[in-house]
Amino acid sequence: MTVRDLLKRTPFRLAATFSLFFITTILTLFTVVYLVASARLVADIRDRVETTLDSLAALDGERTFDDLVALVASESESVRDPDFIMELVDKKGNFLAGNVRGVKDSNQWMTLKRSDLFLTLDRGEPDDEFLAIWRPLVKGKLLVGSDNSEVKQMKSFLQKLLGYGLLAAFLAIALCAAYFARETQHRIDAFARPLARVSGGEITARVPISGLHDDIDQVALQVNEMLGDLQRLIENVNQSSSDIAHDLKKPLGRLRQRLEDARRGAVDEDESRMAIDAALGDIDSITETFDALLRITQIEAGARKSRFVTVDLATVLADVRDVYDIVAEDAGDRLIYTTGCSGPAQVRGDRELLVQLFANLVENSIRHCPKGTEIKFHLTSGPGIFIVDVTDTGPGIPQHERENVFRRLYRLERERSTDGSGLGLSLVAAIVELHGAKIELSDGGPGLKVEVKFPSV
Repeated sequence: MTVRDLLKRTPFRLAATFSLFFITTILTLFTVVYLVASARLVADIRDRVETTLDSLAALDGERTFDDLVALVASESESVRDPDFIMELVDKKGNFLAGNVRGVKDSNQWMTLKRSDLFLTLDRGEPDDEFLAIWRPLVKGKLLVGSDNSEVKQMKSFLQKLLGYGLLAAFLAIALCAAYFARETQHRIDAFARPLARVSGGEITARVPISGLHDDIDQVALQVNEMLGDLQRLIENVNQSSSDIAHDLKKPLGRLRQRLEDARRGAVDEDESRMAIDAALGDIDSITETFDALLRITQIEAGARKSRFVTVDLATVLADVRDVYDIVAEDAGDRLIYTTGCSGPAQVRGDRELLVQLFANLVENSIRHCPKGTEIKFHLTSGPGIFIVDVTDTGPGIPQHERENVFRRLYRLERERSTDGSGLGLSLVAAIVELHGAKIELSDGGPGLKVEVKFPSV
């Protein structure tokens, strides 16, 4: 793997970003500690110098100045020489006492190097530094300075600590980053491998779930749900292609046979007209099948969602009842609509499609049930949903066939001799899916019960 390939990997970039952030944080914290500690030590040294100056200046006066000179001389010869420097001068700048001479006059704090000073008694190190300041007196000026080796030692200690700390942190971060990068890459590969297999035609492949219930597992669940939808779509397309070929073969064969019979055997205009009418009927049936397939495809594509408005299910069901009441009566059946909702049952949807949904359910019951069947609509509500039950007292659908009937062009064995294309319930399922609803077939005891659950507005 080249460096460019490595830089393109998300786990490596995440690990590098994390490491950079962590090291930057350490350096920032160290800098703050370094500056605060240095400032604190410098302040302590200055306080020590100020305290010494205050104690010596207590003897500053016309009569006690000579005592101050003697005290400064005594203090300058003490064992504190490596720690303190002192210089007492008169008004003209002449040296009177102290362990250092010739320090330039200044009203500000000064940092003085031992190597640049003329010391009368030198017991320190050449690279020592002093923080010093002059103070005016009655008959002259007094300089007091203190060694700042504490600051240097502290800085040296912190610098070593930073070096060792950064080395340890870098090793720890490198190990952690490598571990997390490896784990992340492993989980990314766990996504990539199944998707590659799906691209290769293995549509049953799924992304593994780690069981950690983290955000990656949530994405994996969504990907698997998408792959499941893709598998069902491909299977539906394959099945639809097979069903279309199977179902259209018969009417096309019948159409050809009728046209050949008409060509060979037609003896007068009436027989020719009858043959042509029969052929046109077969063509219309084939056209209706393709129109229904196109309609289902358009619904499944979701284009009609842009037309969604707030619709009252109670009004839709009442309209379907009004339209199909006479149709059911002519077929010898009875259509009943009841509601358990005291107010409107509002959902988001396409009113035309919702009418089509329930109209198809009624037509199925009328077409496939014997005379005298009772068909009932019942509307109820639940937490956040509205439920429509459509039941009939017909022969029902065997349990093992209830999933198959939603397939395109699928027909039960007992219904193959009846009119219809086998697309009615496929259209119902497509409309239900478009509206985010759920449909379930069950035993109506006797007959069939269709339960459709809509999310409320």
